[in-house]
Amino acid sequence: MAKFGINDLIDIKKKESESGTVNVYKEIWLNPKDVKPSESNFYSQENIEELADSFLAVGQQPTVLARVDGEFCIVSGHRRNLANIRNLERGYQEYGKVIYLYKDMTPAMLELSLLMGNAYNREFTAWEKSQQAKRLREALVRAKKEDGLKIPGKLRDVVAELMNESSTNIARMECISNHATSEISEEFKKGNLGISAAYEAAKLPPDEQREIAKQASKDGGIKTKEVTQRAMKKREGKDTRKDKGFQVGQKQDT
Repeated sequence: MAKFGINDLIDIKKKESESGTVNVYKEIWLNPKDVKPSESNFYSQENIEELADSFLAVGQQPTVLARVDGEFCIVSGHRRNLANIRNLERGYQEYGKVIYLYKDMTPAMLELSLLMGNAYNREFTAWEKSQQAKRLREALVRAKKEDGLKIPGKLRDVVAELMNESSTNIARMECISNHATSEISEEFKKGNLGISAAYEAAKLPPDEQREIAKQASKDGGIKTKEVTQRAMKKREGKDTRKDKGFQVGQKQDT
């Protein structure tokens, strides 16, 4: 199998952002029930019934697949495939064979293509964007290890380029992924905390994070400014103790 390099990902990014299509894929007709959804897909799967209705009225773009060890897995179009299955279940027998686009890939490249293919076909929530950054980083590391993918420069910068984000924003997302408690992560996922508030909260001790999450879950929530102020006070307290020659947890002589 031909090597898959970082330029291939940039090429996918360019084509997806410009036209929503991917070239160098072959056409194949398959039963939508024989197509495997990606186990790593974390994107929202809503409004399938409405999408199925629209297919009956105006048609659809083909779902994009990867053939991995002889098995066809979805790269882009999980909702489209579910809509195809829904139409088949509703008695539209013509949906027993649907046209797809596919390409041979390794498991690592399937993950990268899934992430890149979905990046330009939907609006992300702040939580989904942070998950995208985390999964993209992990997939790049896996592709480097398993497929010899050459990654130019810093990994964070590559993720930022592929996501059209600044390296600073990617660093904030990494902080949330690595340091936020489960309670903060849950409120972030629900949309009760924005990315700035979640980032500031993730820098605080676990007990304070849980308190912030509790406030965020209530009516009225908690403002980003309040979370930021808490984080600043915490940092100022540490700096003051360090200036006096004390370590965290060390008692002052009396």
